[in-house]
Amino acid sequence: MRILLTDMPWRGKKYAGRAGMRWAHTSDKAPVVSFRPFPFFLGCTAAVLEKQGHNVKVIDALSEKLSEKRFLSKVSDFDPDCVLAEIHTPSYSNDQYFASKVKKITDCKFVFAGPHATSLPKQVLADNSDVDFVLAGEYEFLMRDLVQKNPSKKILRLKKPPDINKIPWPARHLFNMELYNEVFCRNYPNVQLMASRGCFYRCTYCNIHLMNACRKHRPRDPKDVVDEIEYVIEKYNPKELYFDDDTINGSPKVLEKWLDLKIKRRIDIPFTGMGHVNISKTLLRKMKKANCVGLKFGIESADNKVLKRLGKGMTIEMAKKTINLCKELGIRTHLTYAIGLPGATEKTIEKTIKFAKSYGDQYQISMAAPFPGTELYKEAKQKGWLGFSDWDELDGMKNAVINYPNLSSKKITQLYNKGQSSTYNKLLKEGEWLKYIKMIYQEHGLKGIFKLVFVRGPGLAKEVLSK
Repeated sequence: MRILLTDMPWRGKKYAGRAGMRWAHTSDKAPVVSFRPFPFFLGCTAAVLEKQGHNVKVIDALSEKLSEKRFLSKVSDFDPDCVLAEIHTPSYSNDQYFASKVKKITDCKFVFAGPHATSLPKQVLADNSDVDFVLAGEYEFLMRDLVQKNPSKKILRLKKPPDINKIPWPARHLFNMELYNEVFCRNYPNVQLMASRGCFYRCTYCNIHLMNACRKHRPRDPKDVVDEIEYVIEKYNPKELYFDDDTINGSPKVLEKWLDLKIKRRIDIPFTGMGHVNISKTLLRKMKKANCVGLKFGIESADNKVLKRLGKGMTIEMAKKTINLCKELGIRTHLTYAIGLPGATEKTIEKTIKFAKSYGDQYQISMAAPFPGTELYKEAKQKGWLGFSDWDELDGMKNAVINYPNLSSKKITQLYNKGQSSTYNKLLKEGEWLKYIKMIYQEHGLKGIFKLVFVRGPGLAKEVLSK
């Protein structure tokens, strides 16, 4: 079969991110530095289908910055028998629009997959007459079975998570790899990998476990991880690697094994990753020895009562200890926070912003978004906290969508803006802005620097100074 896998366009936005993102979001401004996570589910699904002998094409419209006209033209030229699109909650109405457009120009079976389809499969199917199937959860092997067996059921879901060691490496040759960039890395180009899937922590706001079919950490075979590292180095010649695991240190002994292999094979390329603050000094030292240069940690709140209610599996004292250990070892830290979580007050949010200013090398702040399928969504719906009328509002970047009895959405948005503005001071103070200048030059050369200074520069300077 001729099978198209796609991350469809997002109309009316200068920047948008969907597949590969932990939450989809948009911006009315183009980012100063390209931030584009690799879409692993699309990549691994492509690899599975190619192994079955299908003619597979990937159109990552957001990474390629395709217009609606250009996207539909490419779809028409390929003339697929089947199209799979990954959809997320904030892009849902947009995704419905493009599914209808694609159906009109092709005689294909259309498939929706991704977090929104996983959390509300019956509603998604009922909403969309142009959609033939919905795949819930990890969809690599569900898509394989769909095209092989043509099932009578319209909603397909795995009974148990697939063996992670049977999922092939992503079919990176079907993607323009130069377009993908992790901005936490110190260098461009960088290549993104995954050494594991899943997380056993119980964070009530997190919708990642929906896609991973269970609340377990599933590490890959250490040898296979290091073999893939060697492959991407030889094929793409990156200056750095980024491990986009949900929790890179979820299985410490397995992580230590592939670190030892990396050291043994003398693979000295630096790497960064996403982890949990529950990590020992011994493991951090081993990571540093294997040339780990940075780690991302989700802190979310500086208040222990809020953290306990969230199911984070951590305390703020644990976070301080790990952040300080990283600093001692020379491992840079990027910390993430969410404003407006259950149990939060104006006082706890102020305490969180103060903590963010004081710890780590850089940080980002978003607003708590109750994605369908999460415990946060269920609680907010049950208690009447939801304050939105359209799924498009759930991007965590513009306005708060939760109204608590003691904390309005308006106040949450104000506190978010206050916290977000302080990130500029951190960037200037810690010298991170120099890294971004370097990355812009590595990716775009002098043309990129010219655009930064003369096109984005005046507006950016005004924004920074005003905040």
